[in-house]
Amino acid sequence: MPRLPWMIACLVFSACHSRADRSPPATLAEVWVDGASPVGGDGSRTRPFQTLGRVLAREAGARLRVHLAPGRYPGPLVLPAGWELVGGGEGVVVYAQGAETVVRAPGGARLRGVELEGGGWGLEAGGAVRVEAVRFTAQGTGALWMGAGELTVEGGRFEAGGPEAVGLRVEGAGARIHEASFSGGFRRAVEIRDARVELESVRVGAARTALHQARGEARLVRVTVAHGPDVGLFVQHGTLRLEDVTVTGHEYGLQTREARLEARGFTSVRSVRAGVALLGTTGVMEDTRVVGSGDFGAVSLLGSDMLLRGLHVEGAESYGVSATRGRLRLERALLTGLTSREGDAGDGLHLRDVEVEARGLVVRDVAGAGVLAAQGARVVLRETSLTSCRTAGVWGETLARVTAEGLEVRGSGGPALVALENGVLRVEDLSAGDNAGGLVVADCAGETRVTLGRVKGQGTLGPGAPCVTGPSR
Repeated sequence: MPRLPWMIACLVFSACHSRADRSPPATLAEVWVDGASPVGGDGSRTRPFQTLGRVLAREAGARLRVHLAPGRYPGPLVLPAGWELVGGGEGVVVYAQGAETVVRAPGGARLRGVELEGGGWGLEAGGAVRVEAVRFTAQGTGALWMGAGELTVEGGRFEAGGPEAVGLRVEGAGARIHEASFSGGFRRAVEIRDARVELESVRVGAARTALHQARGEARLVRVTVAHGPDVGLFVQHGTLRLEDVTVTGHEYGLQTREARLEARGFTSVRSVRAGVALLGTTGVMEDTRVVGSGDFGAVSLLGSDMLLRGLHVEGAESYGVSATRGRLRLERALLTGLTSREGDAGDGLHLRDVEVEARGLVVRDVAGAGVLAAQGARVVLRETSLTSCRTAGVWGETLARVTAEGLEVRGSGGPALVALENGVLRVEDLSAGDNAGGLVVADCAGETRVTLGRVKGQGTLGPGAPCVTGPSR
């Protein structure tokens, strides 16, 4: 063959082959099933099959959309890859007994408008899976398990079938859950292991733990979690992102361990121990609100490096913010109404062996100190207002170092400032008034010292304070 015609033939063949490769996939064939229909149907709309078993037996290898009329259909079922199971109205139930899985879809599937009842798992799946308006009820082990691929849930209802059941478990896969609800006493409503999961507009009620995450990434947007006995949201060795999330009740509203946290608009209401408890965690929390919390305080940090911006605490026990080791940056915080059950303690900031920078801190009506720094804590306060702190405004002890610029202390039941046991306070631009214990109390032992510059209002140092210098006026 001459060279030019041979090249033209090759190009034509290649173009035709490319067009064939891009041809759209074949559409799904449609089959109808109605348990109330006579035996001997052919699967058409007018002569539906009577059982799902007939479909699976006769249509092996084909990609089908199976329409189910209202009724009860026994499982367990294994759906071939790419099949769709569609309910034709209220009361379409596929069920299984004992520990059997109701539906398995290892190669991907779509389920819409059906109820999966009973069994060990409701649905075990992999591949590309889409679940729309599906109700899961009475599963003993869990409602939905996703082991690989990508899962989409739209408008699902997950109802707990036993105290050890899990609502949704995602392992090594991706999942997006939108406008779903989890109700009843799930041990874990959503469990994540090495997975990527997003929950948006999701409601969880009465689960022991709403989210339990081990590694992986999770994002929660507009999620509400109601009363439960354990941790509301828990993450370990993973990344958690929160936006407009509220947890009511639970032992802890949010608890993390060795995690990365990014949160905006998180609210904890009436937690039993702490609203937020972070261990070895890094990240940012903005516009956080804690209303009522137990004896571990509103926000508890241990060995963490966090920025808290726009924190509002109301009615916590013991502490507004407790931080030990690590680093804390605090911007625009309001801490009010802090006390213990005995009514004799309740610090705004309770800081031990930690590096802290705070700007725009307001502490009001607390049973302890506005700011207590101890055990070598290094603290910088800027633009801070401490009002009606029963014990003292700022208390520094046991090698703590506190520097304050623009500090206001008023209405304390004790002094404005306390320095004990080698604590060091340096305060510039102090405004003080109506503090029952005067301006400064210091034991002046060892390295204890207080340095004041520019004090307005209350100016009485009291007798026997050789380690207090200033103030200038």
